[in-house]
Amino acid sequence: MVGLGCGARSYTRQLHYASEYAVGAGGVRGIIADYVRREPAEFAAADHGFELDAYEQRRRYLLQSLLTADGLDGDRCRHRFESLARDDFPELAALVESGLAIADASHIRLTTAGLERSDAIGPYLFSEAVRDRMRGSAGR
Repeated sequence: MVGLGCGARSYTRQLHYASEYAVGAGGVRGIIADYVRREPAEFAAADHGFELDAYEQRRRYLLQSLLTADGLDGDRCRHRFESLARDDFPELAALVESGLAIADASHIRLTTAGLERSDAIGPYLFSEAVRDRMRGSAGR
């Protein structure tokens, strides 16, 4: 997936990268102004990101799947990664136990309450390595 514009996140199989973002109107205008002033060569490098090892690729797949209405297709996940998401990520059991997700033989989906809390569930599922990076302790 390739994101375009300021604040967009992009993904390749082994990379997760993004550009700067802001929430307030002034910050957004400043980022857009900087973005449109860039020379074409400046778009060849990412401002923020890191290479994903096999574990982080599985975790990203989990996040990108679970945080949609269709949820995580366990069969597709097992075919792609040769492992079960339920085994790889014990955090999923806590979501089911709390009523924020439901699981059957092949899928895990967020409930309505889970989808309403997806902005909190996403970070809950971040790896400790990603949390460290977000805190700035592991560099860019």
